[in-house]
Amino acid sequence: PIPHFTMAGDWTSQKFLGSMEGAVLGGKLAAEVVANRALGNSEMPIKDIQQHIIDSASEFVSKEPIGVVGDGAIAFGAGASSVSKKE
Repeated sequence: PIPHFTMAGDWTSQKFLGSMEGAVLGGKLAAEVVANRALGNSEMPIKDIQQHIIDSASEFVSKEPIGVVGDGAIAFGAGASSVSKKE
């Protein structure tokens, strides 16, 4: 962890991962942390990772994405590049 560095977004550790609700909740939680620091309140401890999450992750096997056509960045939802792939 980086001291006094607070991040927010739909991908942060909260219950609505990858959604608009998650982005709003992530922002609210981050604002709460910043406000508590400004007021001099003690910080909440870093959340422990639950054991069943660790166990599930150790058994994870990655798979090829379904329905992806092509191998460029745009096929995975990222921006297009003006540089072509050399073969």
